[in-house]
Amino acid sequence: MSAPRPTSRDRAWQLAAVVALAVNLYALYAPRVDGPSVPGVRLDWVGHALTFAVLTFTALMARVPPRLVLGLVAANAVVSEAVQHWFLPRRTGDVTDVAADLVGLALGWLAWRLVRRRGLRRDAARGRPDRDR
Repeated sequence: MSAPRPTSRDRAWQLAAVVALAVNLYALYAPRVDGPSVPGVRLDWVGHALTFAVLTFTALMARVPPRLVLGLVAANAVVSEAVQHWFLPRRTGDVTDVAADLVGLALGWLAWRLVRRRGLRRDAARGRPDRDR
């Protein structure tokens, strides 16, 4: 049995995932990324969590296999901080950034699960067969 043909919705999610990946990689590997500051708040953690959540969610919505997404995004969280620490002169690696990245990954996965569950319930109510995942 062959894989189903991608729909226009699938292609839109694929494009969104590519854009999310580009933003994530730029934020992690640019020589220096300055953002706004609020006293007493680590906005960079919010940025880390947000970029990883969006990357995870869009990749999963684009039907990339969950194990592949979760594994690669988690690896990127660790590798990016090591690269920042050892190879980018104006950047520093930070274990708390890895934690923020992994929180974002978990939030993106959770959002995808909730959207998927809602879609499966809606399809079942309409008498449609299960989707491929």
